[in-house]
Amino acid sequence: MKKILIDLHKISLLLIAVLLFSCENPSEIGFDFDGNADATSAYSDTLSLDISTILTDSTVNGKANYILAGIVNDPIFGLIKTSAYFQPSLATYTTASGTAALDTFSVKSNPIADSLRLRIVNSGLIYGDTITRSFYNIYRLKSPMNYSKNYNGDESIEYEEASLARFGINSKSFVSDSNTSIAVFIDLPKSIAQEILNTAPTTGSDNSKFSSAIKGFAIVPEGSNKAVYSFTTGPLSAATSTLIANWHYQGDTTKYNYAFDLNGPRHSYISFDRTSSVLSQLSKAKNELSAKLTNNSSFVQGGSGISTKINFANLKNLGANIRVSKAILEFNLKPESINPLHPKIFNFVLAEVDSRNQQTRNSSNALTYLTPIGNDLSGVVYSLVDSTNTVNLDVTNYLQKITNKTVTSNGLMIMPAVLTTTGNGLLANDNLRRAVFTKPKLKIYYTKY
Repeated sequence: MKKILIDLHKISLLLIAVLLFSCENPSEIGFDFDGNADATSAYSDTLSLDISTILTDSTVNGKANYILAGIVNDPIFGLIKTSAYFQPSLATYTTASGTAALDTFSVKSNPIADSLRLRIVNSGLIYGDTITRSFYNIYRLKSPMNYSKNYNGDESIEYEEASLARFGINSKSFVSDSNTSIAVFIDLPKSIAQEILNTAPTTGSDNSKFSSAIKGFAIVPEGSNKAVYSFTTGPLSAATSTLIANWHYQGDTTKYNYAFDLNGPRHSYISFDRTSSVLSQLSKAKNELSAKLTNNSSFVQGGSGISTKINFANLKNLGANIRVSKAILEFNLKPESINPLHPKIFNFVLAEVDSRNQQTRNSSNALTYLTPIGNDLSGVVYSLVDSTNTVNLDVTNYLQKITNKTVTSNGLMIMPAVLTTTGNGLLANDNLRRAVFTKPKLKIYYTKY
């Protein structure tokens, strides 16, 4: 009995730092845990985890922060073309008590339209050539968008043949002479303003009715474009895009206007041609590509459904009777992939992968995300360290469940994240930010018992 107690007392805390595809010098490995300077460090290359790039079926980007329009040829991710669709909606405002209220669209009898102007705002998020002017045409949709639908990125919407307006922009279009951010205004036909005014008596106090009565618009790039621009949408503010109607009444010198926000139905239709890219073998029919086939690199891209997958099936090689104390995955961006013309991802979120390489869902069919204590409807956000281009992902709880055999794992997926008001993250599909990872490290503390 005494010998058993002594053996238990001698159980040491082990560190295995694993470079997932090759061995590295153990002297370079360091990982402090709870200030325990006496913990025994060890290195092994027996734990080889499978890294791959996967492509999900769904890329919902409806009612998001941005709509995208343009064409860009990404040297890594291929040729990308995107058009923006949106439906103007009645604006809301915050009352003195802090609640949201609808700004009723009230018009007297016999209004006379003066103008209709689309005001587009760019937050600075541009992909590709920011100097050469990109040209666009605005078209009228053939029918209103579905007010309650969250559109997927691969859904195109039919629009009329005739262009309503043509405009050209580059990055300087959104900056004033005093170097402050400004919006770009595009004039649309006055007849559409009159059409909108005529609907006010029956739709001016109900957004769903207004949306159903007014056909929306498409912003479509011309074929020579070399950039994709993001236009900020959402509730009415100086920082979001709007549609402004101006009118007057016969015999009245007062000018009236109403600013509709772009906070209703909206989405970006995005098409990808990866034929000449390193990801040419990736498709929905073959939705997983091993990092062994891409020079030990893995990929993540907003708006495309492309994520990095980590398979922990070989965790069993650590042996039986393991208790995980801490586990960190360290990913680094591939230096040659970093390019200001193709903005990098700064925020990431984790989720479990199902047997089809899709993000897991709960019993209510809602997407789930990994948290420090399990799965939830949003996940912990892991931020890229800009100076080192490194992101560290805490997978402690997940590996504890695997080693305790309380879950059956198909792996984890790393996705681009948008922050919620609570500070958690959700999958971000309303941008084209991207990351190319080198082979990662897994740093894991565990005890044997």
